[in-house]
Amino acid sequence: MAEEMRKDGRVFVMGEEVAEYQGAYKVTQGLLEVGGLRPIVEFMTFNFAMQAIDHIINSAAKTNYMSGGQMRCPIVFRGPNGAASRVGAQHSQNYGPWYANVPGLIVISPYSAADAKGLLKAAIRSTDPVVFLENELLYGQSFDVPKLDDYVLPIGKARVAREGKDVTLVSYSIGVGVALDAATKLAEQGIDAEVIDLRTLRPLDRGTVLKSLAKTNRMVCVEEGWPTCSISSELMAIAMEDGFDDLDAPVLRVTDEDVPLPYAANLERAALITVDKVVEAAKKVCYRG
Repeated sequence: MAEEMRKDGRVFVMGEEVAEYQGAYKVTQGLLEVGGLRPIVEFMTFNFAMQAIDHIINSAAKTNYMSGGQMRCPIVFRGPNGAASRVGAQHSQNYGPWYANVPGLIVISPYSAADAKGLLKAAIRSTDPVVFLENELLYGQSFDVPKLDDYVLPIGKARVAREGKDVTLVSYSIGVGVALDAATKLAEQGIDAEVIDLRTLRPLDRGTVLKSLAKTNRMVCVEEGWPTCSISSELMAIAMEDGFDDLDAPVLRVTDEDVPLPYAANLERAALITVDKVVEAAKKVCYRG
């Protein structure tokens, strides 16, 4: 954000406690001194974005279409998304499928720090509104970031996080880490899993998903979120519509349980996706368990 603010005087940050307090998670440290009118709006958590959902969906998303292309709306809405750790049901929701449902919005949900940087820079430069969903638990993990002067990634392009030939695991955000750990465990059992990191939820990279499915002939969707009307649901539809002839088994999905996330630690663990659940699903589509 700082790089883009220094590059373009119109870019600025607004949100709860983003200035002198330097952000709820200290993401905006030092940005008070930098700045412009391409706003970056930080939500302390995307659960609080419910208070602004009308502005995101009914105003930002529709500006370009309703003005006949005469007006654009370059704005980034960003902040932590998804389940944290024992913060209760009202603070533990994945808004990826919610916003990905809306024409006019770009929705990005990265896993690694490198992707977060490259895609956030692309989001700030976009002339369309972008919902940028970070993950609260991933703030505590470290990743390598390329040391380039201007590291920008293309919006709408998935990444093959791990090559494989027996089954495709498709995920995004924190679910990618679960899928990668599951792939390691599956390799110990003789199953070679390919892992696809979607990175962008709207537009969704159908091509990369279908190319992987054509290679492995089996697919499991891994999503830290509810199953009903999910990104996994969309992926399953894509597989049926455009990849049916490549399927050697039904597409399965591993998601959170279809309940508000419990506060109790043992119930929270039971409701969330796990490596073992992904391994079980992958073995099932490979007819190995």
